[in-house]
Amino acid sequence: MIREKWIIYAKEQSKKCIEYQKFFAGMKTPATRSTYAYNMRRFMDYLVERKEIENNEDYKIVASFDGEKITDLLQAFVMDLNDKIKATGISTMLASPELFFDMNRKIWHRKLVRKTIKKDEQEQGGKMPATDDEVRRIVDATKHTRDTAVVHFLASTGARPAGVSDPILRMKHLKKMPHECMAIKIYDESKEGYWAFLTPEATRALNNYFEWRKTIRREEFNEETPIFANFYKNKTNDHMDEMGIRKIVEKAIRNSGIARVKKGATYDKATMRMFRKRFNGKLKMNNEVNSNIAEKLMAHRRGLDGAYLQPTLEECFAEFSKAILDLTIEDTEKIKAEKLKLEKERTDLEQAKLDKEELMGERDWMKAEIRKMHARIEKMSRLKQKPSQVAKS
Repeated sequence: MIREKWIIYAKEQSKKCIEYQKFFAGMKTPATRSTYAYNMRRFMDYLVERKEIENNEDYKIVASFDGEKITDLLQAFVMDLNDKIKATGISTMLASPELFFDMNRKIWHRKLVRKTIKKDEQEQGGKMPATDDEVRRIVDATKHTRDTAVVHFLASTGARPAGVSDPILRMKHLKKMPHECMAIKIYDESKEGYWAFLTPEATRALNNYFEWRKTIRREEFNEETPIFANFYKNKTNDHMDEMGIRKIVEKAIRNSGIARVKKGATYDKATMRMFRKRFNGKLKMNNEVNSNIAEKLMAHRRGLDGAYLQPTLEECFAEFSKAILDLTIEDTEKIKAEKLKLEKERTDLEQAKLDKEELMGERDWMKAEIRKMHARIEKMSRLKQKPSQVAKS
């Protein structure tokens, strides 16, 4: 896998060079290590092309450059990229050598370098969410239970694709919930960890995939079994990674024939983010859903609530359940979800009626008890009076 390749490369360089070891220490997650190692190598390749160094692994030499030279090289690197990629891509690539120099205590004109990045005049792509009809067509275009489960997973959770392998989603991360739903822990054992949920139809799609694996592939499931397994058993890894998920979705989108408009190098509806944007819109436009918990379900940090608001699994699911009907894709499933919602509302009304009756009963009982208490007080008061006063009264 590409990610594993660059993580291995980074670890090897850390053993060879103390300067790279410091750089590696600044990268906290596998995804960051892979991306930063790759982009740092691209910067080193650029320095070789400029004949600043002889070998693209001369990290010790690069770490010895003074601040003025670092500024000049980073500016030149940015200007070279300005003609090749978008500004957002340049910022991403620049972050890697910047971290390398930071971790090696180098000072340069950072603001000057960043000012060199071109301004994107073109309208940004990837802004549009997928519609219900488009997601339905994408699901219909899938040819395998695995692919169907993947699309439903993305549509129901709005999760980032990296969530399937950072860490690897396994059976231990699944939990049964009411209303035929499932909870799934994304980024488990991390401060970024959060609970996402599968609608009833997404749950059924995942269970159908599990059943295929157990029946056809003869898999034996346990807590460490990957939720999304590699299609072929002879693969190096037993789990699917972000790239594998992306390929499944790209193929389904092509086969669905949905219309997407090209915006520069990207589409108006991004391959993966259009599911996330749809999910975000469904939650935010539902007035019944608590907006702060909606942010939690998106794995967003939002002001102080990001640190202080820590809703329970049950509280998060209570808000998610209000959007199940909106997130449901198939018409038949929508009917089931609508029926479930109506039944829940009826149950809630019946419970509210019972609660009201119980409250009224308690109120009548309390009134009766108060009357009795007043009668006892009056009686005791009369007994304390003098006989002459009692006779007069």
